[in-house]
Amino acid sequence: MRLQRERALVALFDLGRQKGYGLRAAKVYAFGVFASYAVAIGLTSVPDRTAAIHGLLRAAVVSLSWAVGALAALGSAHALAAQSERDALSTLALQRGFPRSALLRARTWAATVRVARLVGVPAVLLVLVGLARGASPAWAFAVAPALIIYAGALGLALALLAHFAAELSPRHPRALLTALVLGPYLVSLAFPAIPSLPRLFGALLARLLAPGASLS
Repeated sequence: MRLQRERALVALFDLGRQKGYGLRAAKVYAFGVFASYAVAIGLTSVPDRTAAIHGLLRAAVVSLSWAVGALAALGSAHALAAQSERDALSTLALQRGFPRSALLRARTWAATVRVARLVGVPAVLLVLVGLARGASPAWAFAVAPALIIYAGALGLALALLAHFAAELSPRHPRALLTALVLGPYLVSLAFPAIPSLPRLFGALLARLLAPGASLS
């Protein structure tokens, strides 16, 4: 019963963000990334087809991560900082008997699911396109779960940063979120020892896709 109530609360906050510009733009871009890479995979005719498909898939996931995922996270940060909307949803949740401690948890999971879905679903669909174009089933079974794990981890990281930006700078949450993600990355270009979110998730993606790469 408690799990069902928590899921209902997450759905409530997710529904409250469905009409945001950032989410709509992310959905459009996600479709564009999927369509363009699906066409590229469909046109692949090199002898080592699975390896070529694997390379296209990885490039697609990078695009989904830092274009689609970023748009969704920016939209979440803006929506979370909108005090009137946040209070309305919180009031509704409190009237339904949810404790205040559950609200932050629900907002975080709603944003996490939103980003993970926009990154993970097109990526897994591209695996199916690759399978239809002649990639080996062993490759597909190795890659698909890895992409789901990656999308979930990326969604959680961006959701936490979006909440942090909304709480720390309610007037400019998107600017702060952009600075938190891009700032360390730009510095790391000159000083590689400095960690950044894009580099960390680039390494995570490479590690998760390594079993699939060995099968391609």
